[in-house]
Amino acid sequence: MGLIKRNMFIAFLVLLAAAGLSGCMRILADDLYSLPQASEEYLRLQWHIDSVLRDGAEFSPPTSGPNRQSVQLKDLNGDGDNEVIAFFSVPGDSVLKIYIFEMVDGDYAVAEIIEGFGTAIESVRYVDMDGDGVMELVVGWQLGAALKHMSIYSLIDFHSVLLAEVVFNSISISDLNGDGTDNVVAIRLPALETGAVAEVFTLMPDGEIISSEARLSSGIETISRVLTGRLADDAPAMFIESEGMFDGGGMVTDICVFQDGLFVNISAIAPSGISEETVRTDIYSSDINSDGIVKVPMPRLLKAQSETQYVAIDWYAFDSLGFSHLALTTYHNNSDEWFLILPFDWRGRVSVRRENTISGERTVIFSLIAGEDGPFEDFLKIHRLTGDMRMARARLPGRTILRVEGSAIYAFELLSEPNSFGLTLYEELIRENFRLIYSDWLAGTL
Repeated sequence: MGLIKRNMFIAFLVLLAAAGLSGCMRILADDLYSLPQASEEYLRLQWHIDSVLRDGAEFSPPTSGPNRQSVQLKDLNGDGDNEVIAFFSVPGDSVLKIYIFEMVDGDYAVAEIIEGFGTAIESVRYVDMDGDGVMELVVGWQLGAALKHMSIYSLIDFHSVLLAEVVFNSISISDLNGDGTDNVVAIRLPALETGAVAEVFTLMPDGEIISSEARLSSGIETISRVLTGRLADDAPAMFIESEGMFDGGGMVTDICVFQDGLFVNISAIAPSGISEETVRTDIYSSDINSDGIVKVPMPRLLKAQSETQYVAIDWYAFDSLGFSHLALTTYHNNSDEWFLILPFDWRGRVSVRRENTISGERTVIFSLIAGEDGPFEDFLKIHRLTGDMRMARARLPGRTILRVEGSAIYAFELLSEPNSFGLTLYEELIRENFRLIYSDWLAGTL
């Protein structure tokens, strides 16, 4: 079996499995005792795809984005049946082709061919932008090492119409105006004459596509991450996190929302043109306490008990007018994979240090700062215990088990009476505020 045939056979086994899992075919008991056979429909599809390959094309699957297979299944017109979308390139002339096959009278037929030019198909997304049940096709074309074009195509009756085309560095899909349909956002880094922008595309019910641009912070060099979520007043927003050269840190978050039909950056401040309140070191924004609101983190140095520096993280929630408030404060122990939400009355009054003097036991000690320069009065220990004796050590007098996670046990002990020193402090508080760390919110390690 030749290489192309072998790859096609594997591809169709995947397609066959997908069809079976989606309920598109029935499997009888007798079939379990026979070798798997490709259906006549898929054999016909293979013949059509082989015809494209025999004409000199090669498979050219999208190189990034959520959909990266050479042959993909998607219901594009909302009739309940999947169409087949296949991606090809023509060697030597930079021609890229997207074939759409539909089922007609028991056989597949070419419904449409979308052509582009470039070195690769960068990405493809299927988006119903106007809620009519028909998918728009959002295609990224790679034109060179650093140049990419996004094209949005209408596919009504499988007749492709180019709705918009723009240079981009990053694409995001989300319902940003709250109308129940998705918007397409193209983010562009600074060019020779323009700064970085986020341009949002909306498809109106009459088929007209409109766009609006929000200018991003001056000084952006790379886009790190794009996150969509809710603001403190429940408005949808896009959090665009970028790296560059800024006073106070190398990361900035631009918060963009719809206001009166326009896409605006509510965090950038004139005349600097920078979202100054969100400039920081490399920590991603997150819904850190899972209350449905995305917060922007701002690290803050704690008063040191030694030459080692420790930080707390203040998390700020923004509303749709750009006003912020402190939502919560956390201390993160990244090496031991846990964090603690700190009560507000600990702010400015608490320091931490670490102890690793016992094998298999790593401890963080929280201390009250009694004066400007101390003394420091210890009131809480949190332990991460590993090794053969971890359970015995977790049950030592005064210790309470917080979590058993794999080969590690987390435990704590109060070193003073509840609510002593005028601090909010009791066992249930520690249990409720203790969390394990998940890596999606963290870009670097503190």
